[in-house]
Amino acid sequence: MTNPPVEFKMDILNSLIDNLEESLIILDKDGRVILFNEIAAELNKSLFTKPFQPGDHFINSTNLEMSLAIQDIIQDVRQRKTAEKYFAELKNHNGTLVSLEFNFVPVINDEGAETHIHLLIRDVTSQKVFERKLITQAANISSLIEKANAVIIGMDTRGYVTDLNEHCVKITGFRKDEVYAQKFVSVLMKDVNPEKFETIFAKALNSEFAVSEELLIRTERGNLMTLLLSCSQRLSASGQVVGLTLVGQDVTELTEYRMALEMKVEERTRDLKRALQKEKEAVETKSRFVSIASHEFRSPLSSIQFQISFIKQNNGRIHWEDMKRSLDSIEKHAHHMSALLDDVLTYEKTETGKIKLDITSIEVNAFLNGIVEEVSLFAQKVSCTISTEFNQIPTMITSDERLLQSIFINLLTNAIKFSPGKEHVFLTVKGSGHQLIIVVRDEGIGIPEDEIDKIFDPFLRGRSVGSIQGTGLGLSIVKKSVELLRGTIHAKSEVGKGTAFTVTIPVGQNN
Repeated sequence: MTNPPVEFKMDILNSLIDNLEESLIILDKDGRVILFNEIAAELNKSLFTKPFQPGDHFINSTNLEMSLAIQDIIQDVRQRKTAEKYFAELKNHNGTLVSLEFNFVPVINDEGAETHIHLLIRDVTSQKVFERKLITQAANISSLIEKANAVIIGMDTRGYVTDLNEHCVKITGFRKDEVYAQKFVSVLMKDVNPEKFETIFAKALNSEFAVSEELLIRTERGNLMTLLLSCSQRLSASGQVVGLTLVGQDVTELTEYRMALEMKVEERTRDLKRALQKEKEAVETKSRFVSIASHEFRSPLSSIQFQISFIKQNNGRIHWEDMKRSLDSIEKHAHHMSALLDDVLTYEKTETGKIKLDITSIEVNAFLNGIVEEVSLFAQKVSCTISTEFNQIPTMITSDERLLQSIFINLLTNAIKFSPGKEHVFLTVKGSGHQLIIVVRDEGIGIPEDEIDKIFDPFLRGRSVGSIQGTGLGLSIVKKSVELLRGTIHAKSEVGKGTAFTVTIPVGQNN
């Protein structure tokens, strides 16, 4: 086979290089133009300051800055015998900026010597425009994140902080260099239980959807802050989870306001329950009052009616002794009814706050002797005596004498009334610092254990009282009186063995 002629080889070479999609310029080792294809010829006409021809130095076709750069590149290619790249932007004849990529590829012969250089020029304008758009968008996104009015924190899959924005720095007080490469829980959750965050973190790493939770963090100054966080995955180019992005808002004030509202609702609910309970108790009290009052008033009224009827039927024939007995009975029952009404009116005054304290100086010994003398008249009717013991009592106290009388008389008459067949009830009074301690004890029927907490309720009478008269208001009045005097009252009792009431009141009262 004979070798084709040189002209044929050149035609084939020219055809090949003219069909290339990139501009090709073949340079000798000194940078002179040997050959170029049609695309390079078009580029030569539209971009270069001086169109090049075969035999021209390529750098003579470019501006000064570009020629110096290309000259250095050609020298590097010759010395290193490796390909080099160069990027440049040129304006075409229309004034449009064109981005070009120059690839200088050395051609080495069998002896390792450079024979010439292939220069491939590619128009990368669209690529550069796209890159600029990407860079601009990335810068805009970065600026948006940095300036956003929200906490934005980046973390890797181990929980180490990789990024945070200015708003996060502002509200937490931590500088970026204090947080970068630190574990989130170590810096922003110091002395705060991290278990909730660990749960949120693990859930977000394994979920394709954003996870929203409230999280308590601690600021640089040590203050607690509540963040409403939305945690979403950060993915690599291959779709692998490489961390989380936390976007949050400071909802501390909102949370505190919500908690305050919840507490207010709870408080109002409790108030409503108390009001309903009070209303229920009022209804029960009214029911008990009607029941007891009807019973307590019926007996004396029946007796009075009977005595009046007896007097009318025997008018003119009745002996004085019988008349006196009837009148005494009427007087006794009228007095009993008057006492019942007095108890009801006194209780009503204590409930509605109509009682005003009348503070005076009281000579204690004379006051106590007067009380014992008054109650003893009632005790004599049932053959009972009051045993007294006064220890270290003060000479004078300042208090409301009327309320004190009510306390002593109610407790002592109750003790006598609920000690049928017993010969003694006991009154002990002693001074203790700024207090007066009063103990009224009996050895009577006692109070069942399940009723001891209810004895101060109005119109409530125990199961063991039997036929003993009363409205169930005495102890309620005593308790209210003690409270008005800023004192306390306690009861201790055992069925069949008696009851003891202990009252403690201050010796000095103010109006």
